[in-house]
Formats: sequence, C-alpha cells, structure tokens
Amino acid sequence: MAAKKLFEILVGMLAYLLITLLWFYYAVPSMWESGTDAALIVAFAGSMLWLCASAGGAVYVIQRARP
Repeated sequence: MAAKKLFEILVGMLAYLLITLLWFYYAVPSMWESGTDAALIVAFAGSMLWLCASAGGAVYVIQRARP
C-alpha cells in the first residue's frame, strides 16, 4: 500500500474518531441535560445523521475494497 493512501486512511479514521467522541461525549450529554424539546430533537437528529454517515462510510469502504 502506498504511503499516501495509508496516510489518507489514517487521517480519515482519526477525523471520524474525533468527531464521534466530540459528539457523544460533549455535545449530546449537554443537550440531554438541558432537557428542552429543541435540544432533544437536535440530539436525536444529529445522532441519526451520524448513524447515516457511518453506514455510508462503511458502504464506501466496502465498495472501494473490491477490485
């Protein structure tokens, strides 16, 4: 595997990990504690967006792995 390709994969994984940690350990708990309807809707919508992006990323990686 070329060094450039490996670097791109590792940077992408790091970005995904950082975004995931920031969302689930910083943003969602503060929204959950506030308890307003708008905050709960945003927390739910953001989590669903994260789930869709994760599934899309998995499909992308699987398709790219095919020869």
